Amino acid sequence: MKILHRNQYNQGISKSKLLSSTSGVGSIVTSKIGTYILISDIDKWSFIQWVNSKIKIIRSQKSDNNKVYNLSKAEVLNRGLEIIDDHRFIKFIKSEKGLDNLVCLVGIPHMSLNESFNTPKWENNPIQVALKKSGEHHQGRSKDYMINATHFPKWFKNSKGHLKRIGDWESLWDKECRKYPNDIKKSNFSPPRDATTYLRDISSRNEDGNPIKIREYRQLEQTNIVLICPNGHLSDIPWPNYLKWKTEKYLRERPDEDKGEDIMSFDLVGPCCSNPKLKWTESKNKSEGYGSIYLECTSCSLGSGQDIVRPKINLEGLNSLQPHCSGHKPWEMNIDSNVDIRSENCYVENDISKGREKLKVSLVTANNVYYSNGFSSLFIPIHIAENISPELVEAIDLIERKYLRYFNLNGMTRQKYWDSKFDIDDFLIENDITPDVDIDFQYELKALFFSAGSPDLEEDYHEAYRWQEYNCFSRYSSLPDIELNEGLSFNEITLPNALTQFFTKIQQVEELKMTNVQFDFTRVKPKERIVVKGLVQPSKIGQNIFSNDNNEVHTIPANESLGEGIFFEFSNLAIDDWISENQIVLSERFGQYITDVPNPNSQGLASKMLLFNNGFKQFLIHSFSHLIMRELEFSCGYPTASLKERLYISNSSDKLMSGVLIYAAEGSEGSMGGLVSQGEPDMIIKIIKEGLRRSMECSSDPLCWESEGQGIFDLNLSSCFSCSLVAETACEEMNLGLDRRVLVDENFGFFKNLIFT
Repeated sequence: MKILHRNQYNQGISKSKLLSSTSGVGSIVTSKIGTYILISDIDKWSFIQWVNSKIKIIRSQKSDNNKVYNLSKAEVLNRGLEIIDDHRFIKFIKSEKGLDNLVCLVGIPHMSLNESFNTPKWENNPIQVALKKSGEHHQGRSKDYMINATHFPKWFKNSKGHLKRIGDWESLWDKECRKYPNDIKKSNFSPPRDATTYLRDISSRNEDGNPIKIREYRQLEQTNIVLICPNGHLSDIPWPNYLKWKTEKYLRERPDEDKGEDIMSFDLVGPCCSNPKLKWTESKNKSEGYGSIYLECTSCSLGSGQDIVRPKINLEGLNSLQPHCSGHKPWEMNIDSNVDIRSENCYVENDISKGREKLKVSLVTANNVYYSNGFSSLFIPIHIAENISPELVEAIDLIERKYLRYFNLNGMTRQKYWDSKFDIDDFLIENDITPDVDIDFQYELKALFFSAGSPDLEEDYHEAYRWQEYNCFSRYSSLPDIELNEGLSFNEITLPNALTQFFTKIQQVEELKMTNVQFDFTRVKPKERIVVKGLVQPSKIGQNIFSNDNNEVHTIPANESLGEGIFFEFSNLAIDDWISENQIVLSERFGQYITDVPNPNSQGLASKMLLFNNGFKQFLIHSFSHLIMRELEFSCGYPTASLKERLYISNSSDKLMSGVLIYAAEGSEGSMGGLVSQGEPDMIIKIIKEGLRRSMECSSDPLCWESEGQGIFDLNLSSCFSCSLVAETACEEMNLGLDRRVLVDENFGFFKNLIFT
C-alpha cells in the first residue's frame, strides 16, 4: 500500500495507549513508514476544541454547576462523543492540576483505519450517525475526531544526503506543484518527499473516483537525533550552528571545555554561513556510530589565509554536547506551521538562581525521551466516597461556586459570607433541595463549607483518594442497586475457615469502571511522588498536556474501561501479631529498607521511600498480589498482562489500609465473568494455596531464595521473573518491593500455617 495523499497519512494507535507511558501528548511515535511524529497538545485536537468552546458558551449563560454539566453532557452525547461520569475524579483533577473550571471528561473517540487505503472508516461511524441524527448543519469530518500530530525532528535528508528543514523541502514541493499542476498537489507531500527526485507516474483515483495519473517522488528520510531537557522541553539540533561550532573547536578557536552551551543562539554561535547547504554522508567503511557520520556545508568556508577550510566534520563526540535549553515546546506548535515553535524560560529545577538548564542528546527512540505521568481512578460514587448524602454533595458544590464569586470580587471571608449573604431556606428552595432533616442538613453543610476553606496542606491527596476506594470496599458488603451507584457492584463472600485468620474480607467485584487520564509528562527522568514524613515532594514539574491557560480548560480527554475483579482485605490484627512474633528476623531481613531514611539524592527515591514508609506490609501485600496474578494464569488462563493490581497499603493512623484489588479491564483477555468466578469460596482458597505452594519453587533457586537484593536498585529480595514478577503493565510499582519468603518461609512466613499444617 502506497501512501500518496494527506488523507492516507495516518497511524493507527490504540486509544488506550494515547494516554499511556509511550504515546501521550508530547511523545514521539514511529509511524508504519518510518517517520517520527510528535503528538500535539490536547488544545490542537479538534473535538477537544469544540467541547471546550461549547462549555465556555454554556458557562457564560448558566451559573449552576449541575446545569452546566448536564447541558454539556447533552451537547457532547449529541455529537456522538462519550462523557465519562466520575464526579469524584473530576473533583480530584481540579485540585491536583489547578483546573478550577474543569467540567467533564471526554472519552477519546474510536477511529479505525481502512486497511486498503489507510484512510479513516467514516461511513457509519457512530459519531457521523449521531451528527446526522442531531440535525447538525454539516456531517463533520473524520479528521475532526482524530489526534493531531506534527513531524519531529524537523530535519530531513534525501537520497543524495542533502539535509534541510521540512519547511525548505515543502517550499521545493510547492514549486514542483506549480510546474505540474495537474499531476501533483500540496496534499501529496504526505509523507514528506523530495521534489528533486522524480520516480515514475502511477495510476490512482481522485476524490470523485475518476482515474488519474500522479507523479511519484522519492520519500525523504528523517533524522533521528534530538535534544531533550529535564524540564520536558524538546529541541532539534541546529545543524548549521553545530557545524560551525565544531569546526571552530577543530581550529582551536574555542576552548576545550566548551560543550556547545551557546549553539542554540544565533548571536553567540549562529549558522556556518548566510545560506547553509548541508550534506549528510555516512561512511560505509567504519563501524556504526556517530564517528561514521559526516556533515558538511557546500556553500561556505571558514578560517582565513592558509587556514581556510570547507566545513566538514563527523559527529563523533555528539553525546557530550550540552546546549543551554531554549525552552522549546514543539508539541504546542500550530499544526499548519513548521517554524512557529513555542518556547519559555528554562532553569535548573525551575529556579532562576541555579542558572539555565542544559539539554542532552538522545535518539528519538530512546526510553528517556518521554515519561508520561498518568493517573487512574476507580469509580466510587461521590456520596459514598465522601460519606455524605447526595443532597449534600450537590449543595456544597453550589455554595462553593456562589461564595467564590464574592471571594474573587472583594476577598470576602467564608464567615462573613455565611453570616450576611447566605440564607439556608432560600438556598434550599432556589435549588430544589429537600433534605430529610433540615436542621441536621444545615449543620453538616456549614461544617463542610468551612472545612473546605481550611484544607490540610500536609495531607497526601493521592493517599486520601486511594483511601476512599479502600474504605468503600471495607465499609460495605455490597452497594444498593440504585442509579447513583451504577458502575460499581461487589459482594462479600463467606470466608473459608482456613482464611479467617489472615483476611477480614474477600469480595467479588462484579462490575467496576476504571478511568485513565494523563496529567503531564517529563523527559530525561520520570516524575516521582516522594513522600517524606507524610509530606509529598514531587521530584520535578512536568509539562502540561494542554497549552491554554488553566482557567480555559473545561475538559480533558480520558479513557474509561469496564471490568471485574477480586478484592482482598488483610486482617490488620493478624499483620500486627505476625510482625510482633517475628520482629527480630523481619528487622534483620528488611533492615536495609526500613531502618534508615533513604538518601534524598539516591536514584529510585520514590520507591525506596514507599518501602520505608510502609515497611514489612508493603512486601507482604505486594508479593501476595503478584503470586495471585501468576496463579490465575494456571487456574483460569488469564495472562498477567491482562490483569492489573491496585494496592491499598498505608500505615497512617487515620487512613490505615491493608488490601489489594486484582482486576481485569475491558480490552484485556477476559473481563466477562471469568475472574469473578475465581472468587467463589471453594475456588479462592484453592488459588491462594496453590499460588503459595508454587511460589516455594523457582528455577533460579537457591540463588533467588537466598538473594539479599536483586532487581532495580536491589529493591527485591527473593523474587525474580521465574517466580514472582509479572508483566510491567500489571504492576503498580515497577515490579519492586517483592519477597516471596515473607509469605511462605517456614520460619517467618505470614501464611506458613496455611501451607505447613
